[in-house]
Amino acid sequence: MWPWRLSLLGAVALTACGAPSAIRATHQKPAACVDHTPHTVRFVTVAPGVELEVLDWGGAGEAMVLLTGSGDNAHVYDRFAFQFTDYFHVIGITRRGWLPSSQPPDGYDVPTRAADDIAVLDAFGIEKAVFVGHSAAGMELNELGRAYGARVDKLIYLDAADLAARFLPSRREPPLPDYTDADTKSLWAFQAATARYQSIREPDPSVCLRLQFDAKGAVVDTTTPDPIQEKFTAGMSAVPPADWASIQAPRLGIFAEFTSGGRQPWYWYLSDARRSEFDQAWRPIVAWHRQTIEKFAKGNSANTFRLPGAPHYVYIQNEAEVVRWMRQFLGLPLRF
Repeated sequence: MWPWRLSLLGAVALTACGAPSAIRATHQKPAACVDHTPHTVRFVTVAPGVELEVLDWGGAGEAMVLLTGSGDNAHVYDRFAFQFTDYFHVIGITRRGWLPSSQPPDGYDVPTRAADDIAVLDAFGIEKAVFVGHSAAGMELNELGRAYGARVDKLIYLDAADLAARFLPSRREPPLPDYTDADTKSLWAFQAATARYQSIREPDPSVCLRLQFDAKGAVVDTTTPDPIQEKFTAGMSAVPPADWASIQAPRLGIFAEFTSGGRQPWYWYLSDARRSEFDQAWRPIVAWHRQTIEKFAKGNSANTFRLPGAPHYVYIQNEAEVVRWMRQFLGLPLRF
């Protein structure tokens, strides 16, 4: 048995972040990793030696840009994107550091991440767009709205709370589950374990891009080095909390609000001792999360929605509600 270390980012966006370095991975992938989604793939150079993967799901009209949470690539939106191709030209960006985009040693601060997004707009000849971000992408949305207001039509935060004050040295994070050998013996076992622990089943091709497999199909590592993840987290902590008054673009927030009673799905798989540790760490995080949502909602309550106790990937598990609220915010018809 070997434990997987999990990275807690945003409102509990969990991704496996490493295995013992002695385990050697191959580039073999299970058959389920093949992506048959009807999209085109383009690589855009955003800086010397840095290319970003951009998915284009088609559609006509104004541009909608989908930005992912930490650990994900744009393929995580392969199903969700088609909720909006009837009214928008929908594209998605895999940020630097996560395959198949480049993995340079630097550029993981929030201003650089936002500049990368604008470089993609320039490459596509897009003057202005609706930006939709999940989890840690909320920090990019904040920067885009603050520094590139002329390029932003609307901002949509999918459980993308302002993380500037989340990862403080004084605030303990709750313990996370351990992925065992049984959980990682195959892609299917890994997906089942992730559904148990995190209430999420992402599209198989999206998951495959961030995992390495051995010759027997077992998951043995991830494709993003730990130093990149560490720099990414540090970049969010280096910016001050959002000044919402400085962001003029209309914004919609849909949050899976933390609750003391709901805890997190993996809580029930912890030992009694680790549950106690979780409870002590969780209470101040719940308070932080509620206060952060209240700041977002101040003067913007009509465009702030809460899903208490919902899983973090609201656009997958709560797709119907999320799409309805987004369509209302975007002025799209609900009746035909």
